[in-house]
Amino acid sequence: MIFQSLVELYDRLPQANFPDTDGVPPFGFNVEDIGFEVIIDRDGRMVGQPEDLRVKVKANTYDFRKSVVPYTNEVNVRSSGAATTPNFMVDKADYIFGMSGNARKKVHHDSFKKLVDEVCGDSNDDGAVAVRQFLDQWKPEKSVELRDWKEMCGIHGKWVAFRLQGDRCFVHERPAVQKLWQEFLVQEQKKYPHGVSFLDGAIHPIQLQYAQFKFGSGASLVSFNEAAYESYGKKRGENAPISVEAEFKSAAALKYLLRSRTQRIKIGDATTVFWAERASPVETFFGQVMSPAQDDAAAAEQVRAFLKAVRAGSLPNELEADREINFYILGLAQNKARLVLRFWYVCSVGTLMDHLRDHFNNLDMKCSDQNIERFGVWHLLKETARETKDISPVLTSALTRSILTGERYPLSLFQAVIGRIRADQSKKHPNTGKAVPNVNYLRAAILKAVLQRNFNKEVPMSLDPERRETAYLLGRLFAVLEKAQRDALGEVKATIKDRFFSAASTTPASVFPRLLRLSQHHIEKAEYGHVSDRRIAEILEHLDSFPTNMSLQDQGLFAIAYYQQKNAIEREISDAAAKKKAKETEGGK
Repeated sequence: MIFQSLVELYDRLPQANFPDTDGVPPFGFNVEDIGFEVIIDRDGRMVGQPEDLRVKVKANTYDFRKSVVPYTNEVNVRSSGAATTPNFMVDKADYIFGMSGNARKKVHHDSFKKLVDEVCGDSNDDGAVAVRQFLDQWKPEKSVELRDWKEMCGIHGKWVAFRLQGDRCFVHERPAVQKLWQEFLVQEQKKYPHGVSFLDGAIHPIQLQYAQFKFGSGASLVSFNEAAYESYGKKRGENAPISVEAEFKSAAALKYLLRSRTQRIKIGDATTVFWAERASPVETFFGQVMSPAQDDAAAAEQVRAFLKAVRAGSLPNELEADREINFYILGLAQNKARLVLRFWYVCSVGTLMDHLRDHFNNLDMKCSDQNIERFGVWHLLKETARETKDISPVLTSALTRSILTGERYPLSLFQAVIGRIRADQSKKHPNTGKAVPNVNYLRAAILKAVLQRNFNKEVPMSLDPERRETAYLLGRLFAVLEKAQRDALGEVKATIKDRFFSAASTTPASVFPRLLRLSQHHIEKAEYGHVSDRRIAEILEHLDSFPTNMSLQDQGLFAIAYYQQKNAIEREISDAAAKKKAKETEGGK
C-alpha cells in the first residue's frame, strides 16, 4: 500500500527540470545539492576558481543550489564499491579532481572519466566535449591549490558540477547531455533480471537494491542486510521484488516529500510526511496544524480559520470538495540497518478532520494571554521531559498515532506530565530566580485531554465551583491556600507550592491539616485575608475528610483544579483593577 500510494503520487506531481526543481525528476535523474561549480571554456580549461554556490544559514548549516542530476540506484547506495561507481557528469570532488584532501583518488577519477567517455561516445555537444577535454588535461595535484579546496572536500562540500562559460545552466542540465544519459539508460536496463513485481503481479525488470534516503548516513525503506533475512536462495531485493520503474517512482516521490517544506514535519526522532490522493490544500494545512510555525503570521491566520471551522464541525470551503479523498501519513525514523516505519495511516480527509477536531476539543481549556496561541505535537511532548533529548521516541510515535486515529492517548503521556509537575514544584527561572509554574496551560490541557478521552471524565474548560469530586476540591483548596500565603508574605523563597505540592496531590491527609492551620496566620496578616477565608470556607463546606492517598487520575484532576482556581483568582484581580481604573477615569472627567 505504501509503495502503490507513492507511485500514484509520483504520477500526479509535476516534472522537475532546469530551471525549476520543485517536482519529481524523470527516470534516471534525481534532485541533488550542488555545493560548487567549475566553469570551463570550450577547450576544457578552468575559468577562474570553482565558485561556492552554498549560502551559509548558521554554523555548519547551508542552503545549496538544487539541480536535477543524472543518477542511478547504484550511485544512491554506493559504499564499499564507491571508487568504481561514479555518477555521470556531476559528482563529489574526489571523482571530478582525482583528489580528496591531500590523498590521490586515481580510481575514482578514472572511473568517472570512463563513464563520461562511455555515455558521450562521439557526441559533439559543446558541453560534453569541454568536460571530456577538462578530464583529459586536469592534473590532480593542482587540486590542493584551489581556493576552496578544503571546503569542496569537506562534509559540507556536496556535489561539484560543470558549467560551460556563457551558459546559464550546468553542463548536465543541457538537453543534449540529458538525452545522451537517457539513451545510455535504455541500454543499461537490459542488464536487470526479470521477475514478478509484488506491486502488480506482472513481469518486469527487477531492482535488486532499494534506494536509500538521507536519514543521517542513509538507509533504505526495504533492505536485506543479512543472509538470515533472505529466503529460498534469493538475494537482496529478490526477496521483495519490485520493478525498476516502480522502485524509482516510489523513491523519487518519497525524496520529494522529505525535502518539502510543507509536506514534512519533524517530531522527535521521527520524520512524518503526508500527501493526499490528489492535490489539495489539506496537504499544506496539515503540517501547520501538527507542527505550527509561531513566527509565520500568514500561516497562523490560515490555520486559525481552519481550526475554527474544524472545531465547529465543518470544513473550510476550499476543503469541502476533498472530504472523501484519501489522505496518507507516513512516519519514519532510522536505526542502524534500515528506516523504521513508526506509523502508516490512511483515512479520508473528512475522517482526519473529525479526529483533529476531537483532539483539539479535548485539549481546549481557558488560558491566560501569555500562553501560546497554537501548539502542535512537539509542544505537548516538551511538557513530558526536562530536556528535549529526554523525550521518549516511543511516546512520540504513540501520541502522534492517537491524534491521527482518534484512539486513546498513551497513558505514559499522562504519567510523564504528572512526573514533571512534581519535579518542577520548586523550579525557579534561571535568570530572574522567580518561581516557575509547575502546572502551566499545556500540562493542564494534556491532563484534561487524557481524562476525557481515556477515562470518559467530563472535565470543565474553566473553573467549575459546582464540581464536588474530592480531588477537584483539594486542587482548588491548595491554590487558595497558596494565594493566602502570597497575600500575607509577598514573594518568599519557598511557597507552600514549592514545599508541599507533590505531597498534597498524592497524600492529602498528611499535608492539608497542617496547611489549614498555617493559613490562619496568613489570613490574619493579609490586608484582604477575609477574601481567602471566605474561599477556604466555601470549599471546605463540601469536603468530608482528606483521603490518605489519591490515584493517578485524581492527581491529574487535582492539578487541573489547581490551575483553574489560580486562573480564576487572577481574572478576579484583573477585573477588579480594570473596574477601579474605569471609575478613576470617569471621576477625572
